[in-house]
Amino acid sequence: MGFTDEVRDELAHAPLGPDCCRRAETSAMVRFGGSLHLTGSGPGWVVTLTSGAATRRLHAALTQLLAARPTVEVHQPTTLRSSSYRLSLARPVLPALAWLGVVRGDGRPVDAVPAELVATAHDSAAYLRGCLMVAGSVSDPRSPPHLELRVSGKGTAAGLRRLLSRCGGRGARAAQRPDGWRVHCKSGEAIGAVLARAGAHGAFLAWDAARLRRELRGDANRAANADRANLGRAVAASGRQTAMIEAVVGALGWGGVPADLEQTALARLANPEASLAELGALHDPVVGKAAVHRRLARLAEMAEGLGRPGGG
Repeated sequence: MGFTDEVRDELAHAPLGPDCCRRAETSAMVRFGGSLHLTGSGPGWVVTLTSGAATRRLHAALTQLLAARPTVEVHQPTTLRSSSYRLSLARPVLPALAWLGVVRGDGRPVDAVPAELVATAHDSAAYLRGCLMVAGSVSDPRSPPHLELRVSGKGTAAGLRRLLSRCGGRGARAAQRPDGWRVHCKSGEAIGAVLARAGAHGAFLAWDAARLRRELRGDANRAANADRANLGRAVAASGRQTAMIEAVVGALGWGGVPADLEQTALARLANPEASLAELGALHDPVVGKAAVHRRLARLAEMAEGLGRPGGG
């Protein structure tokens, strides 16, 4: 079972809540998972789902809220794909769809998220839960973060983007694709907040743990890269300093080098990979990093005075 299926199954077992929340959730499931079908006896509405638990939840809600008698068909795939479920609402279907905010009174589709269905925080979470159960996908926690909701209209996409933002999905975006609109979120922290708000608390814990692991791994990689860069710069500087010292000693001999600079020069030649602080600790008496830096700078000036390359 993929992570999206796990999320849908967990949401299908979330507490039902009051009728206003059930109406909001049912509206989203019917709208984002369904389509109008014309039959010989008139229009009907068919909702396609991939979760058996979500199908049972929607069937119970339609029966309780609308006194409807939906029928369910199970489609067994011939490949390795999971089963799908088709829940059908027969005529008269338009009054039910209008009450759910899917169509207007004249039967035209509503291209918006109905404000009366998401007026409260609980209703908003319920509407989002319904959308996730039929039209949402969430990447595996070990993969780059991506949550996506499939919608049909521009107005609906804009409304759903605002709804996602109110439910913790900061930075959500809407984009048009050849087969419709997509509302997506690519922030790991925001996706975790959306899962928790919708009621998928187990999925949230798995997601957040993986997000923290990714962040720690990223921090460790950045620190390692910085260490490698710093080491590279230190090795390059040490090489320049060693060449500069050899040039000065080659031209003047050790007798031409002041005693304090001689001690620093010997420490650097003997310890080419040591830091300035480590070189200072090798002096007798011990000197600080700033003193070592000043002495190396003086040696560089001597090398430049001799027409040799200086150190850094």
